[in-house]
Amino acid sequence: MPDTVDPHRAKRYSTPPESIPDCGSDRRANSLRLRLRTSVHRARLTRALAEGVEPGASDELALRARQLTSERNRRALAGALRRSIADAHLPARTRARVSIIDRRGVLNAEGSIATIIERLRSPRPVRAKGMAMLERILTNADGSPLYNRSEPGALRQMIRDATAALDRQPAGPHEFALPV
Repeated sequence: MPDTVDPHRAKRYSTPPESIPDCGSDRRANSLRLRLRTSVHRARLTRALAEGVEPGASDELALRARQLTSERNRRALAGALRRSIADAHLPARTRARVSIIDRRGVLNAEGSIATIIERLRSPRPVRAKGMAMLERILTNADGSPLYNRSEPGALRQMIRDATAALDRQPAGPHEFALPV
């Protein structure tokens, strides 16, 4: 227990740990460790949430879910999607020689992308699964149809699935999911 000296009486007295901020349970250190673990395993946690793992399964998943569903992240993802549409509409001669996005895929999915942008900008809460799915579409350069040629409609379908997952409640243990 920390000891403090009273300067007026030169008498030692003990300070109860509960009165020292964050001392009792090392919350600050645990919080820092949690944030560090979450940062290191960010991609794995995002993938797990996108696959439907419940955020309450671990502290790291819960923190990653809060990060994904934050207002700041919603604005960032909406902005990235708006830029993708804008880039897809630029004429080939004014764009860089190397195109990062699959222009045809984005143009094909433009309506679905506009819908999810509108949903992200709305005040309604979003679920971590849909946000994780959307982040994977935007950040998985190796496998996302946003960046890679794929079957026609693949990006549109992924965006629609992510949009639906923003609102959909997971099936309970006594329920089963019906295809929509």
